[in-house]
Amino acid sequence: MSFSGATAGNWFARQGRDVYKRRGRETPMTQGPDNSAKMGTDSGAAQPRRCLSPIFADFQGDFDNVARALGLSAAAAEGFAAGWQASRTSFPPGGPAFLRPAFVADTCAALGLSDEIAAAIAASLAMFDGSEPLQRLAWHCSQSLRADGHIEFRPAAMPWTTLLDDLPAWGEMFYPAVLLSAGPRMIDLHRGRGIPAEITRATAGDVELWMRHYRARHDRWGLAHAKWLANHFLGRIYRLGRLQFRFERFEWAFRALRRLGDGRVVVVAEDGMGADGEAIRAKPVSPAGQVLPQRVELPGDEWQTVLKRGDAVLGVHIPEGGPMDFDACGRSFRRAMEFFARHFPEFGFRAFQCESWLLDDQLGQLLPPESNIRRFQEEMYLLPLAGADDSQMFDRVFGLRYDDIRQAPQDTLLRRTIVNHILAAGQFRLAACILLPEDLNWGGKVYRTYTQPD
Repeated sequence: MSFSGATAGNWFARQGRDVYKRRGRETPMTQGPDNSAKMGTDSGAAQPRRCLSPIFADFQGDFDNVARALGLSAAAAEGFAAGWQASRTSFPPGGPAFLRPAFVADTCAALGLSDEIAAAIAASLAMFDGSEPLQRLAWHCSQSLRADGHIEFRPAAMPWTTLLDDLPAWGEMFYPAVLLSAGPRMIDLHRGRGIPAEITRATAGDVELWMRHYRARHDRWGLAHAKWLANHFLGRIYRLGRLQFRFERFEWAFRALRRLGDGRVVVVAEDGMGADGEAIRAKPVSPAGQVLPQRVELPGDEWQTVLKRGDAVLGVHIPEGGPMDFDACGRSFRRAMEFFARHFPEFGFRAFQCESWLLDDQLGQLLPPESNIRRFQEEMYLLPLAGADDSQMFDRVFGLRYDDIRQAPQDTLLRRTIVNHILAAGQFRLAACILLPEDLNWGGKVYRTYTQPD
């Protein structure tokens, strides 16, 4: 099998960058024999040309040679190495079909991605053309993006999805091409479950969202959230209106109890929790997310555990793009109740859960009653998270952390509220919440009507 002599670096060299700088690091670009890289043909057939170096003449897919040829750091090589032998032997003769322009065009169209995104991914194929090492690496990663239709709470680890900072310049557009390889399987998985095509397209739209997010920050196409987007292609997450819902487990050190008589719910901290069969003794958590200092004793024959660590839950995620409209969020929760009952009847989830910067109860106190964030919080049972900080808030609200918060933009009520709170020596933090399906009464503030148990 012969491959073009152009390397992955040539694609970037053709953009006018002999040395590509990212995050203060420099990656030297190498040149192919003719200083060019050809876009693959629709048939995907490789064009016979002489090899760039003797390494490629008979390296036969050996991982050490691939890593050396691609300039992988030790950390990156370790992240890619797992399972290499299996993908090495299954590498298709002519290269992966998903690295052909026709595949990219067809798959992007089927997933509802825009022509601009399709063109950006298609243009990146030039860096794969002629580079057997990069093609083999792409094939290797694509093999872990396979789902059999069963619900996966903890899929196999894919360390290769988090290596962007350790990769040479080609890493920016390596991930979109590899993720797209799983597009047809994602479509088949959804069809097999009877999921409407519009939900498939809405779910896949996160690829476009995060590619545009990268471009807005770096002024060039790329993708930095491959680990998150792997969920979409593995059938673990679905966008239903304003919100996304993912198969998850409840992993926090709390337990939700429901009183048998009136259905009232109280969350207690597991730390220091005791029970003797007749009573449960623990520190309660207020619906606003504060662990109260005084332990309470709840009669065991009156209170039933309805959520504990390890239980199946639906994780709620709020994608970027547009306001977090309160009514739209309510519609998403109701759609989720119907969607998962219809398309995943075997999935009996115990709660909705969410982890986000916007669940900090301080925001609920600082923002006006009509604020979407405050109203969202009031529908949930908030939970504090040990060791949480404000890094996600800075990333999502401002795009970066300011050493001097007075330099942060204050063009919205939310930004002004955050800046003023920090200037007053306040500290925001990540927080979490739950909503039990039986308590879904959007707008009813169900948990806020409770008083704390004696």
